[in-house]
Amino acid sequence: MADHIPEEIHIRHCMLFEFRKGINATEATKNICGVYGDVLDVRKCQRWFSKFRSGNLDLFDDHRPGRPVELDNDLLRVEIESDPCQSIRELAEKLNCSHPTVLEHLQQIGNVSRRGVWVPHQF
Repeated sequence: MADHIPEEIHIRHCMLFEFRKGINATEATKNICGVYGDVLDVRKCQRWFSKFRSGNLDLFDDHRPGRPVELDNDLLRVEIESDPCQSIRELAEKLNCSHPTVLEHLQQIGNVSRRGVWVPHQF
């Protein structure tokens, strides 16, 4: 067993190596965990082996569609300055992003809600 936990990409290289040797996912998981400890579960190895069998030997995650999490902090500041009484949900709707994204960016720019009004956080 190793003293350190290897990076995810290294584990994926190991899975590809085991796949090319013709070993099944269960046995590959045992071999990899025998060297590195509990760094891989069988189901994850099976998913990667399925990907390899389809001919995709890329070791990086596929792009997954979804709403972008990027939000321009300057645009958020302008919205708050124009109407500091807006709720997070109202801001999310106006800026076309999720509630948690707005909350995260409000924290980044240092604003907090005091009595229903967004104000700069004072330390």
